[in-house]
Amino acid sequence: MKISLAKKKDLNGINDIYNYYISNTAYTFDISKRTIAEKKEWFNQFKNSETSICLVGYENKELVGFVCSTKFREKEAYNQSLETSVYITDEYKGRGFGKKLMLELIARLKSTNIKNLYALITYPNKSSINLHKTLNFTKVGTLKNVGYKFKKYWSVHIYELKL
Repeated sequence: MKISLAKKKDLNGINDIYNYYISNTAYTFDISKRTIAEKKEWFNQFKNSETSICLVGYENKELVGFVCSTKFREKEAYNQSLETSVYITDEYKGRGFGKKLMLELIARLKSTNIKNLYALITYPNKSSINLHKTLNFTKVGTLKNVGYKFKKYWSVHIYELKL
């Protein structure tokens, strides 16, 4: 798999992957599909940032997935903490691509002032939980019944990695 920083040309593919998760899973709490205009606005957070990073993975010129690090919270005291997200196309799930993308993201962030990475994982999501455990994230909390999607409440497990 070839991993690189995401570029504007990747946005259609990134948006397609993300919209699949919106429509078919509770792994994101977005309810409505995102437009390309909305995704372009989202993409602006990665411009000229050492710590807000979006990486894409390609296998045989096909977009496999993406991973990103974004602000954990808005208040300044959280500036040494980030939230991470990883999304893999259905076709490529379970083949180690998410792990490779996350390892590259973590490696890039280790050379910055970031101290903590957080993954907020909708429960149940066994594959994401297993992925984060193999990357040495530890569960530090649960937000019980915090999201409502598909006519049911979902809890979120919080996983942390100290860099």
